[in-house]
Amino acid sequence: MSMFRITLKSLLARKGRLVLSALGVIASCTFLSGVFVFNDTISASFNRIFASAYENTDAVVRSSNKIEQDFGDSQRDDIDASVLAAVASVPGVKDADGIVNGSAVIANSDGKVIGIDGPPKLGGAFTDSSVTPWKVVEGGGPTGPTEVVIDRRTSKDGSIALGDSVTITTTTGAPRAFTVVGIATFAGNDTAGASTWALFDLPTAQEFVLGKPDKLSAIAVSGDGSVSETELKSRIQEALGAAGGTEVLTGAEITKESQSALADGLSFFTTILTVFAGIAVFVGCFIIYNVFKISAAQRLKENALMRAIGARSGQVVQAQMFEALAVGVLGGLLGFVAGLGLASLILSGLSAAGFAPSDSALTVEPMSFVLTFVIGVIVTLICAVFPALRAGRVPPLAAMRDVSIDRSGHSRRRAILGGIALVVAIIGLVAGLGGNTLALVPAVIGLFVAVIAFGPLVVGPLATSLTRPLRAVRGVTGEMAARNAARSPERTALTAAALGICLALLVGVATLGSSVTQSFKNTLGEQFQGDISVSSASPEGSLPTTVLEEMLTLPAVDNAVAFGAGYLRSGGDTNKGLGLVTVNRDGAQSLIKVKFTAGGWEELQGPNVIVSVDKAKSKGYSLGSTIDAAYLNGTPVTLTVVGIFDSDFLGGIVADRSLMTESATPFFEQTILASAASGVSTENLKSAVKTVTNEYPTAKTQTRGEFIDSQIAQLGGFLNFIYALLMMSVFIAVLGIVLTLLLSVYERRRELGLVRAIGMTRSQVRSSVRWESIVTALLGAAMGVSLGIALGWIVVQALKDEGLNTFSLSPVAVVGFTLMAIVFAVVAAWWPARKAAKADILQAIATT
Repeated sequence: MSMFRITLKSLLARKGRLVLSALGVIASCTFLSGVFVFNDTISASFNRIFASAYENTDAVVRSSNKIEQDFGDSQRDDIDASVLAAVASVPGVKDADGIVNGSAVIANSDGKVIGIDGPPKLGGAFTDSSVTPWKVVEGGGPTGPTEVVIDRRTSKDGSIALGDSVTITTTTGAPRAFTVVGIATFAGNDTAGASTWALFDLPTAQEFVLGKPDKLSAIAVSGDGSVSETELKSRIQEALGAAGGTEVLTGAEITKESQSALADGLSFFTTILTVFAGIAVFVGCFIIYNVFKISAAQRLKENALMRAIGARSGQVVQAQMFEALAVGVLGGLLGFVAGLGLASLILSGLSAAGFAPSDSALTVEPMSFVLTFVIGVIVTLICAVFPALRAGRVPPLAAMRDVSIDRSGHSRRRAILGGIALVVAIIGLVAGLGGNTLALVPAVIGLFVAVIAFGPLVVGPLATSLTRPLRAVRGVTGEMAARNAARSPERTALTAAALGICLALLVGVATLGSSVTQSFKNTLGEQFQGDISVSSASPEGSLPTTVLEEMLTLPAVDNAVAFGAGYLRSGGDTNKGLGLVTVNRDGAQSLIKVKFTAGGWEELQGPNVIVSVDKAKSKGYSLGSTIDAAYLNGTPVTLTVVGIFDSDFLGGIVADRSLMTESATPFFEQTILASAASGVSTENLKSAVKTVTNEYPTAKTQTRGEFIDSQIAQLGGFLNFIYALLMMSVFIAVLGIVLTLLLSVYERRRELGLVRAIGMTRSQVRSSVRWESIVTALLGAAMGVSLGIALGWIVVQALKDEGLNTFSLSPVAVVGFTLMAIVFAVVAAWWPARKAAKADILQAIATT
């Protein structure tokens, strides 16, 4: 207990050191807390929206036929419209509304598509019954084939008022003009999620959105209160019978299912955020460890005196761990509070961009606090273990020393650990490039461990080698800076490593992005011919199927190929999806240049398909192989393999579009490539195609070069998102430089006082601290750039079989990130440099 009191008094006497020690923990926990609270808030917001939306829904009738798609999505069949009357006649039913869901893109009178990339653009049917979550807040409901109701957010974003004309495009055919007769809210919110909505009367929605006047997507039912939801569900199911291909859910069940589906949809995004929060915590570990190590070294005399007056080694260790616990508790608490601010900032940004729901009040689940706090404390304690053990081994005679000595630059154990990690990395790399992709995981981990272990062994000589160049550039202050960095190789190496790991990830991502871009350019140039492209301006990436037919009638068009996507039910009776890429055979034969190892385009029609070499190898397909499948409505279809091609960009299974157009299973065309007729220039071809696409607001016409650039720009947007997430880790690394320099300035206060006493100016002191920061940043940049390039190369080689066929560096990114590190280092040194220059000379050189 006495050691606890001593530790507590020491902490209270040195509040500044306590705060500085906790800053690394606070920064690490902030990102973690922000991610958890953001996820809690978004999930709670949508859960409230769904609960409100189905508040008056007692049952939902829908088709039992569905196809499970990639990423957890599913495609469900429609039901016959005649079921609506049967449901409405069931005893206990008050209202039964036909539901229609489909794609519908709204463009204002200027032809501008309304909405943001990402959230879907949807269409449906509007009714004014008690069961619907839609409520008209301006105007009235639609009553004919030329009237539409839109959501309030679309009205605001597109500056669309009652009486305005809008053009709406669905996947069923040509766009149509509608008059806005109403503006509606969804369960009290401006829209459902962040989507745009176009709501028609039921017959118009069936014909225009679904393309099936005799079908419905589902039926929503409200009861008259005479029976429970469960009993009403049973009555409806009994009335419809098992042969109807329908299923019935209660209001509670559809609410829970919708909320669970949302949670699954958000899980991917949340996982990405959590991974980067983990990276931030990992980078923070270097800072926390460094701070504790420096703090322990600065109290060398204090700990030695404790030993001299009778404290046991274990008691000293115990005192250090008590302090670490206090730092962890303080850091965890303040980090969680700071995370609330970060989550609010993220939500504000999403709201401004139109992605967040209207009801997004900050929500905190108890588990989010517990996880943040526990992780903060545990990470702090783990990082404090080795410095505490070192402090416990301090001999009493060390009380006579004025400074600590860093011998890590000659550590045999580090050399052995680094050598073992390097061998593991090499073995994993060889195995991974030989075909065992999983072996690349220990290879990458081994590389990072080797860099961290070898850091202090290499940093000393590297920093020393900078002495002469810096002396030539900045004189004695430059030489001093290099020698200070070399004098504490472990401290410098760990600080540089934190920054280096961030730069390695940034450079690795940039290298991967550059390689993907170059591979895309090469493949598109080699395999996909054509002079212009037509693609969708909406996030669904879908074009009406009529666009291709109209383009093929143009004299300026020699040929065109449309790329689409669709799903069948794999194996016939299962719900598992079988993904297909669809093309029109004649256009594909002319404009897609791929190598066939067997068969070809000639027989690609009806249920015949061609498959990639990789798909054939993994599934054992050969010419003549059959694949059992079924359409969404359960109708069986047998696919026959008539060709095997070698391309990673075309898809695994390719079918002629007639396979899907002849069925009731939806499919979407995404891009059309067209070639010019003889004697027609690219510009004339583009002008001719625009005579068709100008009638389709969702169709975007581009030259081949413009299309490539637009695809690369989309990749650039994703890379910028990754860079933004990594910048939190960079911030923590820069904070580490600040903390290291501040503690280093405190440790060298006598030295700084002496050099000031013999004539060094304050400006020179500030310069030496700044250049020491730059030396650290340069070492971190060298480490990060080399490791990042290696990491990028490993990933590219691992994905070579997936179509990533070109390794490409991004010199602009490498130079830019290196300069960024140096600039951040100069900024990080500002406060420590001022503190060092303002130190009182007499107080600094005092021996008591």
